[in-house]
Amino acid sequence: MQCPVIPFNPFGDDYLADPYAFYQWAHQHAPVFYSTELEYWVVTRHADIKQVLRDAETFSSRNATDPFTPITPETAQIFRAGGYAMQRVLLNADAPTHTRIRRHVYAAFTPQRVAALEPRIQAVVQRYIAQMQQLPAHRADIVAMLTYALPAEVIFMLIGLDDHEVPAIKAGSESRVLFTWGKPTAPEQADLAHSMVDFWQRAATFVQKRAQAPQNDFTSDLIRLRNGDDSILSMGEITSVVFGLLLAGHETTTGLLTNSLRQLLSTPTHWQRLHADASLVPAAIEEVLRFDTSVIAMRRWTTRQVEVAGCQIPADANVLLLIGAANRDTVQFADAHLFDLQRSNQREHLSFGFGSHYCIGAPLARLEARVVLSELITAFPQLRLVAEQSYDYLPNTSFRGPRHLWVEW
Repeated sequence: MQCPVIPFNPFGDDYLADPYAFYQWAHQHAPVFYSTELEYWVVTRHADIKQVLRDAETFSSRNATDPFTPITPETAQIFRAGGYAMQRVLLNADAPTHTRIRRHVYAAFTPQRVAALEPRIQAVVQRYIAQMQQLPAHRADIVAMLTYALPAEVIFMLIGLDDHEVPAIKAGSESRVLFTWGKPTAPEQADLAHSMVDFWQRAATFVQKRAQAPQNDFTSDLIRLRNGDDSILSMGEITSVVFGLLLAGHETTTGLLTNSLRQLLSTPTHWQRLHADASLVPAAIEEVLRFDTSVIAMRRWTTRQVEVAGCQIPADANVLLLIGAANRDTVQFADAHLFDLQRSNQREHLSFGFGSHYCIGAPLARLEARVVLSELITAFPQLRLVAEQSYDYLPNTSFRGPRHLWVEW
């Protein structure tokens, strides 16, 4: 079957503001297509994407963090000079490397460690809420006041970093998103590379500090598990894991929290229902993950020629999986365009992936969202969106959440 070639531009303002209209069209007319803009094969339907994620042998993760813009000689020199040496560990690794590292990471990222964070997360959320309550105007950009920095503080609790690193790590994370999942020009790429080097060096310095003086945190546990044996985990791999979590561990949750507030406040009765019955909060989180996920795309690389939805995708091809489209697939979700707190199959979304690369941080993200929403519905039962505001998104293929969200009470 000859697959369609579509002029698909995921960096355009219209798509960034609302990709869902395109998803609906693609489901009907081009469930698999080739993008000349990206030079990627693009898959849109839930069943096809789930099958791709399940078949890790045919669909490698090796390209998951490759930049869309080829690295220029100037950028390569910036990386060399700065000692930037990220290795393939979790998101961008295949078996057996991925299997080995994930096993050890999971041994340190235990359910007990995540659960133990709940009272600390609650205390931090209450601190942010107290700051909001002191605002005389009774209105705020809740991204600036809460959802931007809070997830970084939470992942720092797990990893062991000090809170004063939040501004630098958030800035470095944004640079990495634009570098890896955006499409910067060559000069922009070089500027972003400097920020990524600073980000990497902060992670490397921290890991070395923990190697010299381990404490009771995730990073120290990885070092203890290593026990000086590079065949278990090398120091470079531990640094790469920490570097990865210092992006994935909070950028996605910032998007989840902000998207949750936008969707729940867009229809005031949703917020009122949560205030009346807090037991609906977990269902609300799952429906946001389905309806407006903060991770709208993932990438894979074909190890052989393969057929997807009747289309022949060649070997050694880049594949973009539109997770946001899968979550709005009407074959999988009845009335997929409706936000439904009582949807029976909400958890069938693919926002945390599927298969061997299922997101190891999913329990922490769910916990954090539950604490934040529970505290907010108690503190601000009349919270509402400021009318007639526009939403701005970082231009990239994979991470989605408004950069500002104005609310009032």
